[in-house]
Amino acid sequence: MRHALTNGTIYSGHTTAQGYAVLFEEDKIIDVIQADEIPADTTIIDVQGGIICPGFVDLQVNGGGGVYFTQYPTLESLNTIRDAHLQFGTTSFLPTVISAFQETILETISAVRQAMQQHPSTFLGMHLEGPFFNPEKLGAHDPACIRSATHEELDVLLEAGKDVITYLTLAPECIEEDILKRLAQTDIVLSAGHSLATYDQALHFFQNGITAVTHLYNAMSGIDTKAPGLAAATLDYGHAWTGIIVDGEHCHPYAVRLAKKMLGQKLLLISDCAACVGSDIEFSAFGNFVSYYRNGRCETEDGRLAGSALTMLKAVQNTVNMVGLPVDEAIRMATLYPAQVLKLEQKVGQLIPGAAANLVVMNQELELQQVWVDGQQVTLH
Repeated sequence: MRHALTNGTIYSGHTTAQGYAVLFEEDKIIDVIQADEIPADTTIIDVQGGIICPGFVDLQVNGGGGVYFTQYPTLESLNTIRDAHLQFGTTSFLPTVISAFQETILETISAVRQAMQQHPSTFLGMHLEGPFFNPEKLGAHDPACIRSATHEELDVLLEAGKDVITYLTLAPECIEEDILKRLAQTDIVLSAGHSLATYDQALHFFQNGITAVTHLYNAMSGIDTKAPGLAAATLDYGHAWTGIIVDGEHCHPYAVRLAKKMLGQKLLLISDCAACVGSDIEFSAFGNFVSYYRNGRCETEDGRLAGSALTMLKAVQNTVNMVGLPVDEAIRMATLYPAQVLKLEQKVGQLIPGAAANLVVMNQELELQQVWVDGQQVTLH
């Protein structure tokens, strides 16, 4: 069946348009066309002056619907997480595996592979966050799982995770040079995080395989004027794709504005969300990892941040209302830019011919009105 969303402001990716309609059929976008050129036999949906944009793309989803993927590494868990995030406009994401033992990682790879086959426009691969971290910047990750990368382990993970592991967060200063070189020759996006890299080290790594940075300002060496670290190098270098958590907890709105001025289109929104999204659970516990959901935060018992309670919808709202960035740019930070990180912007993150029919409709207050995934409207609870 062919549909057209019309009578709204269309943020298609690079451009903004009014007086147009988004035309899609089955699971693909046909085109953005003049509203008076909608073909006959098309179901026309009037969005009543709202906003039409691509579905949100999140590169760091730890869980949702009461489920942590690392704790329950199954296809069923992934579908629960998918259903939870569709309620907030996230139609594409990377299930994220926090630091775990190899056996668990292999189980997650198998589950994500199945999910990618079942819902290819939603599951874009997998983000492996750890376990190759600096032991002094673990955040809430389980210390028992942290280890050095070896060629023997990579032999297993790269073979099992081919075409599934698409994003890897590591502390580059803790990786042997030949291993980092080997990883840089894969198609995996290598992201610096949970790191105490110095400024000079970070610049070296940016020139030698590291193309991204995970949750800027958090779990990394900072902007000490006498001993600048990874955060300072990221802002100064300016060419690494950089995710940021805009929940008012992980960094001050000023710090987001500073990053935007320095990084421009390389800054993108991530949620780093926990199992609590779309759920009323009060805590998660597995292995040595325990997090509590209270006062809008996900935190350890001693108050350290342990992921977030953020959705991409709320991240967009905060970027506009709390940080003060324009609506069109906030939307690109949640759609186009994360898709570009994975080189999938022809598939998701834009409303262009041939892209997945994943769409979000909001009103002018950025409140969610409609979600479409693969051309099917999601029932919002």
